[in-house]
Amino acid sequence: MEVIQTDFRINRAVRLLNENSSLTLTDLASGCTLSISRLSHLFKAETGLTLREFRNNCRFRAAMKMLSTTDMPIKQIAYTLGYHHTSSFVRAFEFRAGVSPSDYRRGEIRDRREAVASDRNLNTVAPDQVDRARDALRDQEQRSSEHPSA
Repeated sequence: MEVIQTDFRINRAVRLLNENSSLTLTDLASGCTLSISRLSHLFKAETGLTLREFRNNCRFRAAMKMLSTTDMPIKQIAYTLGYHHTSSFVRAFEFRAGVSPSDYRRGEIRDRREAVASDRNLNTVAPDQVDRARDALRDQEQRSSEHPSA
């Protein structure tokens, strides 16, 4: 079996971008002790993606998480992810998700409410089933004690 060895500097770049997708290429290259040009070349060779593609993927994942788990305004999310204009963020998000950030958030909230409602239904059904099973077991034990096997 062939072991694939990846450049530790590329691993570092991936980790840095996963931690903070708003890093500039200059900051990223500096953090990896490479020039932007060399980092870009090595990154593409190792991952098959350009730095820009990978960074945009990281930003998109972070945006989806922030939209679904926080109440941060969309403008603040855009700036947090390194977009200088909210419109750029909205355009990029719509391109990848097919819906606007606000529509995505509304859908996530609706899905969460439905999941909570579903969990409530499961919680109300489960005790009834437990009670029925307990009663059936009790009846079976009673019958066994009344008619012991010889």
